[in-house]
Amino acid sequence: MKLVVGATGQLGGLIARQLLQQGKEVRVLVRRNSRYQPLVEAGALPVFGDLKDRLSLDAAVRGVDVV
Repeated sequence: MKLVVGATGQLGGLIARQLLQQGKEVRVLVRRNSRYQPLVEAGALPVFGDLKDRLSLDAAVRGVDVV
């Protein structure tokens, strides 16, 4: 499982989409009010959180081998 932070931005979104196209399992760290639905439709698994919230990061990286 790969975790992509910043996936709703240009670079993070590009990375997430390329990983998905390669058949990788991708988790994306997103905020609830962000436009993450296209990534979910492409196969990404959303996890809600914020880089400034340690508890949300603990949950986001569980089972992840690459951030």
